[in-house]
Amino acid sequence: MRTKVAIVGAGPAGLMLGQLLSLMSIDNVIVESRPKEYVEGRSRAGQITPATVKILTESGVGSRIASEGMVHSTLQFHYEGATRELNFEALTGRTVTIYGQQEIIKDLIAARLKTDYPLLFDAADVQIHDADAHTPSVTFKLNGVQQVLDCDFIVGCDGFHGICRPYIADSLKFFSHAYPFAWLAVLAEMSPISRDVIFASHESGLALFTMRSPSVSRIYLQCSPDAQADNWSGAQMWDLLQARIEGRPEKVNGGAVIEKSIVHLRSFVAEKMQKGRLFLAGDAAHIVPPSAAKGLNLAVSDANILARAFERFYAHDKDDLLLSYSDIALKQVWKDVQFSHAMVMLFHRFDHNADFHRRLQTAELDRILGPGPAAQNFAELWVGSPPFEASI
Repeated sequence: MRTKVAIVGAGPAGLMLGQLLSLMSIDNVIVESRPKEYVEGRSRAGQITPATVKILTESGVGSRIASEGMVHSTLQFHYEGATRELNFEALTGRTVTIYGQQEIIKDLIAARLKTDYPLLFDAADVQIHDADAHTPSVTFKLNGVQQVLDCDFIVGCDGFHGICRPYIADSLKFFSHAYPFAWLAVLAEMSPISRDVIFASHESGLALFTMRSPSVSRIYLQCSPDAQADNWSGAQMWDLLQARIEGRPEKVNGGAVIEKSIVHLRSFVAEKMQKGRLFLAGDAAHIVPPSAAKGLNLAVSDANILARAFERFYAHDKDDLLLSYSDIALKQVWKDVQFSHAMVMLFHRFDHNADFHRRLQTAELDRILGPGPAAQNFAELWVGSPPFEASI
């Protein structure tokens, strides 16, 4: 097989890049090691920024977002037994949308399957070759038959544990930070207790409430990093959520648990996000803690920047955007890493010197929600930056 751009991984970055390149009539092939059912079934983030909505809509996969997405304009911060609101739409003129990552994946796969561009699931023993040369390739087995995919460029969208980043690891610099706590993530058949996302800071730890639909809720509870999800009963989870939003009028009536897992919080950034003819996008290049819901949006941002760079290369034989891809993408990555880190520091219980940290958190929340520019700055960071655009 021969193509212009070989994309390794059918996560949000890979599928988004493939969709954009297909619309630009740039030949591309997506190679994914997992089956289609697994890729579509992974439950992940659910909040998308205006930039992500714009990119998805303009690429032809925004119809369900428009009809099913839940538009949000306000955040609720619950601390010291009381709730205060931040209306980020009033401050920025923009909203965010609740729409599950797995639904975006389904939309992108459905759009892809309507085209003639290949999307190859269940690819075994995927390997990349000669990424420093002018003729890189990807090899893999499909239905037991060895395949060779020759290409101009390879884009690694295969996640944190994929094969692409290790291939150029000797040329990269890594930045990472692990946090001393985790989240118990619960998806439950439970009507939302609030129309808005709630961040609760309690002396026993964080509670984060959001929703996936009018009948399904997503709850995150701070827990020990060595906690086991199976050890938590429904009653324990609902009682803890109720305790951490004490002072609010709602009564937590938890429904059937659809899934529960432990999410370890960490930040990770690889610099650069490219070497030779191999580029990294999405979780293959960076991980942010889910505290500000930036991971999916960064994956879409990476794909958009790369698509514009490939368009410029193939339409005008100019490689300046390809060469500067890392520099452009990393500006947004570090901005979102910093904001996500600040959100972690703002709401979690720190066992070491706990009273001191709580006083700092309260002071910072009062500052954000008080008079002055802090609320404006927070709101701008929450809704995110406009999408990258390039003159071609």
